[in-house]
Amino acid sequence: MDRFPQDYVLHNLPLLLLSGLETRSPSEPDPSVKTHDFLHEGGFRIKVDAPIVSGPLAEQLLQSFCEQDASDTPWHSQYFTARNGKVFKIVKVGRVYTLPPRKAPPPPHSPRLSAVGANGSPPPALVLHSPLSPLTPSSPLYPDGIISPLWITKHQSRLPCAFLMVFTLGSDPNTSSLQDNKLKSEINNVRSVLTSANYKTRLVVILLGDGLISPSDLEERFSTIRRATGLDGKSIYFLAHNSSPTEINASVNSVLSSLHPACVEYYRDLSKHARRKRNRSAAPQPTVQPGSSHILSLQGWNVRYEFKLGAFAEFRQEMDAACRNYETAYDNLFAAEIIDAIAVWSPRFNEARLLADVIAFRTIRCLLWTDQVTTAVRSWVAHRDRTRDLVDRRGKGTDNYGWEAWQTAWAKIMADLISRSEYPALNIKLPSTPGLLPIFVDVDKSLSVGERFVPWEQLHHEGYWLDIAKKCIHARRDWALQIPEEDRLSPGRSPASMVASKAHLYDTYLALEPYREVPTDGSRGYDYVGEIVSTLDAAIGSFAKRGQLHKIEALELQKAFQQIQAELWAEAVTTLRQLWYSQHWRHAGWWKLLQGLGWALLDCLAHVDNGELLIQLIWELSNEVFDRKPNTNYDLRRGIASSSATEMLLSVAVGIDEALSPLIATFTFSTHDVFVGEPVECQLCILSRAQVGLPAIRLSEIKVVFEGSLKPVYLVAKEGEDSKANSSAAEFIDIRLDESSNMSLSSTKRSSAGVVASQTSSADLTIPPSSTKIFRLYVIPREAGEISVASITLIINDENLTFAATSTDFSHSIGHWWESKAGKPTLRSLGQESNAFNKIHVQPKPPKLKIEAPGLRRSYYTNESMTIDFEILNEEAEDATVSLDARMISPVEGAAQMMWVGEGLEIARAAASGAGVLTLEKRELGSISSSGKAVVSLRITNTAAALDHEVELLATYRLDSEPETILTKTLTVDVGVIRPFEANYDFSPQLDKEPWPNFFEAPPQRSDSLAPMGLRHLYSVAASLYSFATDPLVIEAILLTATKIVGGAVCSATTGIVRKAAETDAAVKDPDATISTVIAPDHTERFDFDLTLQKLILGDRHTVAVELALEIGWRRQDSHEVNTTLLEVPRLVAPMAEPRVMLTVSSTSLGPLNIEAHRLSFTIENPSMHYLTFNVSMEASEDFAFSGPKACAISLVPISRQTLNYRILPNKKDEWIAVHMNVVDAYFGQTLRVLPGGHGVKVDKKGNVLVKV
Repeated sequence: MDRFPQDYVLHNLPLLLLSGLETRSPSEPDPSVKTHDFLHEGGFRIKVDAPIVSGPLAEQLLQSFCEQDASDTPWHSQYFTARNGKVFKIVKVGRVYTLPPRKAPPPPHSPRLSAVGANGSPPPALVLHSPLSPLTPSSPLYPDGIISPLWITKHQSRLPCAFLMVFTLGSDPNTSSLQDNKLKSEINNVRSVLTSANYKTRLVVILLGDGLISPSDLEERFSTIRRATGLDGKSIYFLAHNSSPTEINASVNSVLSSLHPACVEYYRDLSKHARRKRNRSAAPQPTVQPGSSHILSLQGWNVRYEFKLGAFAEFRQEMDAACRNYETAYDNLFAAEIIDAIAVWSPRFNEARLLADVIAFRTIRCLLWTDQVTTAVRSWVAHRDRTRDLVDRRGKGTDNYGWEAWQTAWAKIMADLISRSEYPALNIKLPSTPGLLPIFVDVDKSLSVGERFVPWEQLHHEGYWLDIAKKCIHARRDWALQIPEEDRLSPGRSPASMVASKAHLYDTYLALEPYREVPTDGSRGYDYVGEIVSTLDAAIGSFAKRGQLHKIEALELQKAFQQIQAELWAEAVTTLRQLWYSQHWRHAGWWKLLQGLGWALLDCLAHVDNGELLIQLIWELSNEVFDRKPNTNYDLRRGIASSSATEMLLSVAVGIDEALSPLIATFTFSTHDVFVGEPVECQLCILSRAQVGLPAIRLSEIKVVFEGSLKPVYLVAKEGEDSKANSSAAEFIDIRLDESSNMSLSSTKRSSAGVVASQTSSADLTIPPSSTKIFRLYVIPREAGEISVASITLIINDENLTFAATSTDFSHSIGHWWESKAGKPTLRSLGQESNAFNKIHVQPKPPKLKIEAPGLRRSYYTNESMTIDFEILNEEAEDATVSLDARMISPVEGAAQMMWVGEGLEIARAAASGAGVLTLEKRELGSISSSGKAVVSLRITNTAAALDHEVELLATYRLDSEPETILTKTLTVDVGVIRPFEANYDFSPQLDKEPWPNFFEAPPQRSDSLAPMGLRHLYSVAASLYSFATDPLVIEAILLTATKIVGGAVCSATTGIVRKAAETDAAVKDPDATISTVIAPDHTERFDFDLTLQKLILGDRHTVAVELALEIGWRRQDSHEVNTTLLEVPRLVAPMAEPRVMLTVSSTSLGPLNIEAHRLSFTIENPSMHYLTFNVSMEASEDFAFSGPKACAISLVPISRQTLNYRILPNKKDEWIAVHMNVVDAYFGQTLRVLPGGHGVKVDKKGNVLVKV
């Protein structure tokens, strides 16, 4: 857009002038410099005597206004319709400002100045017009010009729609009245200037407080100023002295928001004024009639008015309306009455072309603004075609440099439009390709369905348009160079007649005159190369954002050729070097293109001293895919000697994987799996792909570096040895490697073979073209692990050069192995074999030391102290020095402990080395003779949880004959710990036969004051113990212990007694019962306990709760070590203050015949401190007859009990029969449940009491 006047092409924004704040900095341009004298002479001068407002508040206010300036906002509706969008062009001015005049002054020699007219009558009054009107004699458009860029400058830079003035509102009450009066005077003066100028510019005043002002005073002063100046509430604002940046920004947004509708209306009024003039359908008369010239026709005035309407619509951001006005003006301009009527030699013709370009440009901007992209591209093409037709018909034609200059500008116009608009559809991130932008925009939806279009009509990014411009610059240079030499002479060196005759031969609308375009006097002329390079750089940047690599490289190559043509050697080397290092052409196999690039670089290096790049080029161009460049020395040593002017040592490194190399190096192992200490045959192959006819490449060293524990391999060139004459075929060379310290490395002064520990040898390293040398060697790995080839480096050392070509990427190569058949090397591909990628797996030397755990059990049990014995057997042929490491891995941290066991060992528990990992200190076993054996023991304790542990024993040993070789043997055993037992429990209350204390007697005095004095409850506890063990276990003893007692009582229990298998009733006491037994796997043994609970204090009514544990002492049958296992027992809750009924049964006889009967004794207990009465009734049954009270009432005093006896005669035998006794509390109505109190009584699942008969 730099070829056109800036105001002509910039997007129009409402102009807002900001006066009273700090003036512009020295780096900011003066807006008045852009204006013409017409916009100053006779203008309306605004002068304010108040000082400039300064201070932090003023600076923050100025910054906030500057942030709202929309001058740099992209030209698209999306950015202007956004919330809080910027819509104003804000310009800072001082306290003195001149508005442009409305009318031009009368001409100095006009007839109006004479006393009388020709006929003696007074002269007619002059009609004055705008200084920029074609009707004003002093206007540059007089008499037939259409419009000038100064008209846009007037409205965009000089005539504002709003004028903002900033003043200080003093806070001193002593001078506030005087300051307010001055303020009113200043505001009224400005208002009077605007009124006299008849401009509808909106005046806005912003008052900044300089101190604290009371709200009442502020409101009063504010109202007084507003009334005295005639300002409404939206024209005057106040900011307190302590306003925060957020409040200032909010105030600025409020001011601009309230101004926007008024400013839109301001430009709408200007549009109405222009539309009224257009609708007059008559051309206005000029101030002074021109002599022989024609005035502007009515059609020209219509073009002027339509252009004005379009510009005012742009000011209002109504781009649809602006587009319609521009299209109408464009069509009218190309009418036969206007542009065809202008003489080609007249400056008005170029002015008309400029106006046509500007209108077309503004039309395209409106179309892009409204997302009519296809129509925008068509408009661009249509204007180019229409201009070509005009130039061919009436101009100088299109076969000249002037036309190509216009085409360049027109292509760049479209690129600038796309860039300046930041078109959203071309600047969105693509989800499929992160970081890249779209290449083109789809056809807009405004087109009708089925309408055909070409692909170019899909809007492409600016890079394509810049590429078009670049082509036009080339064509411009070609046409310019065809201009005859006599036409390129400067006017000062040509006769005046010749200059006049050739003045109109060339189109210089947007181009230079021939003598300036391509001068003959040796001056610079037009910088074609500079413009081409800058255009290509801009295009490359645009293509790079879209990832169009091939197009970028093509443009870079064109740029380099332009730099070479201009003999910009250093810049050309920089450009070509980037292309040379690019891998795309190599991957695509474009060798001819790459060869041309390399040759061009060699030509440039003849003028630029860059030895490193020269060596890299010679090395790569020596490959057989390229042709040999004439007059080029391909010997690296001689090439650097002839090119470098200095004697400094040059170090050059080349990556063989990224470049074409004349030598290809590979390294292959003969096998994949080897053991430590075993020699491995390897082949180092150097294949020459150099051009035939080139001298042999003489290497100084070959270095092979490995990943893993293998030492590097160095091959050093032999001194004074030449390669064989017939070296075109492959040949084997056997190499014997030695340690670097044992070999003399005098072949080269800078050899790196002795720097680190390595394996070194010497060989003939001269490689002729098309030859292959296979170096066969053996390496011995000393440590286990994976070994692979890390890099192969080919080194050339000379007096002035150190060259290294390194290959590091072997992942995509296919391994090859050379075999000898009939005395000739033959290539065999390894394909997908395990060693095809230059890797070997070195396995540890097979150990012959054995570790066994002969006594390891299938399972161990919780709380068991286990000892595991390990036997270490030396089956090596010689003595071995052995040390042991042990660790245990548990799923839960702290689940067990481990230690070594043995005589003379200090007891040291294992230390935690990780989560759930215990590690013991290393144990040295010393030397174990061949076929000898050593036994070590591990003890594991504190296995409270049932978990699976893993014990790992690592034996590290060295043989006496190979002390540097470390061998290892590992044994891992699983130690499963399970719970040995599980138990179920049954609690049955028992009747205490001991008498209760008498409530009416004093308790006896006891010597032991801590002895319990309360009531006592007896329980029979039956524990069914089930064995989960895998082996029979011996139960030595089993105890029922109380772990916690709540409620003020004591608890005691007897040792568990084994119940015999035939017994079913726990109450039967066997005098021969035992407490020890053997429990088989998956079997159950029952143990009986007597549990006693007794209150400490008589009359204590608190409920007793007892937490119990079953303590089992057991051992294995083959061991005497007793282990203890604890099992939890359900909590026993005993309400010892609640009444209860206990039933016991005994045998008796009836009558003289001694008939067997049974005595039922129902004992009713009242342990409370209340008198209780119970209603008792015995229910009859079909299973027995009974004697005793059918129903009765029993009263019990506190802490007493009473027994009711019944005799029953059952009609069954050896069966359980139900007995129903109802005991009801007479007062509370609560029914007591009958509980079994001894042998022969039980309660079923339904709660029924059963008696054994």
